[in-house]
Amino acid sequence: MFHLVSWEELLVTAFGSKTRLDIIKLLSEGGKNISRIARQLNISYSCAEKNLRALESAGILEEIRLGRVRIYRLADSEEVRALLKCLNPNTP
Repeated sequence: MFHLVSWEELLVTAFGSKTRLDIIKLLSEGGKNISRIARQLNISYSCAEKNLRALESAGILEEIRLGRVRIYRLADSEEVRALLKCLNPNTP
């Protein structure tokens, strides 16, 4: 698992790409595997995988392995909760 270097890194990683923002919003509903993320966002598997790796490296996502399946979910951290609040200010 990787950890955030700084709050600025989290913001640049998350807000630097519409695809990454879409992934964060999608995973706010719960964990999903790469194929499902790619299908729901209408992007290629390799595009999803590349962006998931960047978000995981920044500490925004966690990967859970269930056999050969990799499930990605949002990390349980104050920084990620603050990021979600920025994306959806109406959330309590």
